Amino acid sequence: MKLNQISPWTDFKSIGHKLSDEVSSWLLEQGPITKRIKAQKNFKLIVHQDKIDSISNDDYDFIESKSEDFKIRKVTLLGDDSPMVYAESIIPVLTIEKGLSRLGSIGKAPLGDILFLENLFEKVKTVYASFLTENGSIIWGRKAKYTVNSQPISVMEIFIL
Repeated sequence: MKLNQISPWTDFKSIGHKLSDEVSSWLLEQGPITKRIKAQKNFKLIVHQDKIDSISNDDYDFIESKSEDFKIRKVTLLGDDSPMVYAESIIPVLTIEKGLSRLGSIGKAPLGDILFLENLFEKVKTVYASFLTENGSIIWGRKAKYTVNSQPISVMEIFIL
């Protein structure tokens, strides 16, 4: 899926008035997105990438890690075989080494299964942006920074609603 970001990352107050209640509810979801999808539909996860790769300067500034190597994980979350969420996670190798080693071997499991383990992760910051799809639709996404043992991880979710 090709998506072009068409607005800068910003706080929810700046965009909330532009959104439907449904889109807002997904963007502001506090629990695992996978759990929400599973409650409504048959869930499936497709892993597109899960390897060490480079990141953009913007992502580097957002994650604020001293790591030089980053594991990039790109997945699509499906509900009843239809894409619902495209997600990209940036996991610094230092976070795997000093934060939580399980982040290095997620495999085909949803990251949310690990992110929402009690008292391990702290959400530090969340920002929101709009994206243009190949067919001209505008969709919304969020990017959150978490820490585990003071080590950062970034998770971006774009909602294909």
